[in-house]
Amino acid sequence: MRFRYQMWTVFLAVACWGLGSVAQAAELTVSAAISLKEAFGEIAAQFEKGRPGDKINFNFAASGELSQQIERGAPVDVFASAALKQMNDLDKKGLLLAGTNQPFARNRLVVVVPKGEAKVTSFEQLSKVGRLTIGNPRTVPAGQYASEALTRAGIYNTLLASQKIVFSENVRQALAYVEDGNVDAGIVYATDARTSQKVSVGFPVPANYSEPVVYPIAVVKDSKQPDLARAFVTFVLSAQGQEILQSKGFLGANQ
Repeated sequence: MRFRYQMWTVFLAVACWGLGSVAQAAELTVSAAISLKEAFGEIAAQFEKGRPGDKINFNFAASGELSQQIERGAPVDVFASAALKQMNDLDKKGLLLAGTNQPFARNRLVVVVPKGEAKVTSFEQLSKVGRLTIGNPRTVPAGQYASEALTRAGIYNTLLASQKIVFSENVRQALAYVEDGNVDAGIVYATDARTSQKVSVGFPVPANYSEPVVYPIAVVKDSKQPDLARAFVTFVLSAQGQEILQSKGFLGANQ
């Protein structure tokens, strides 16, 4: 009887420990710019390896759309934007955890064309294409940067007036339009162009033709898992997180 009692006690202890482990596991919702999809997928996989039981769930979309969702009270723990504007607007409204808003990567714009088509190698040639796609500047940072670059090149208003610009809902949709041959050219991030075997890079957009393409990250103030959220942000900024980002073509925050 005593042996059975001891075994039962051990069983209960193990069961309770197991329940405690499950109870400590948590899920994190990360809203991130869609251009981060591959990099953040890999970062999450490595982060979860070090925190058994914890789970990262992603919501990928245009940064402007994601920031609007957060303003409307969407249950988000971490926000990673492709531009400072959307992040800073949320910060000014008190929707981010104080002190967590910081840059973690940079990117560059490139002009792409369907694979096999004649390359567009200058803004002069770009002004003569039939249809050009960029993200909608109102909600898509890549479109915001692209419109700035086209304005600097002196061709934006001309392209608009001739109805040659096709606006997309996010940078990946712009890439898809080029891949499918629905447009003659597009302006996307260099990291997006790297993900496709169906486009060719015509030329990189000069960095000084737009605001710097800076990606910031922050913990949302109403996060239900602030400690886990901070840990994820720290991992993104860590040497391992930065190595993954750079392997996907992103530049360091200070580059």
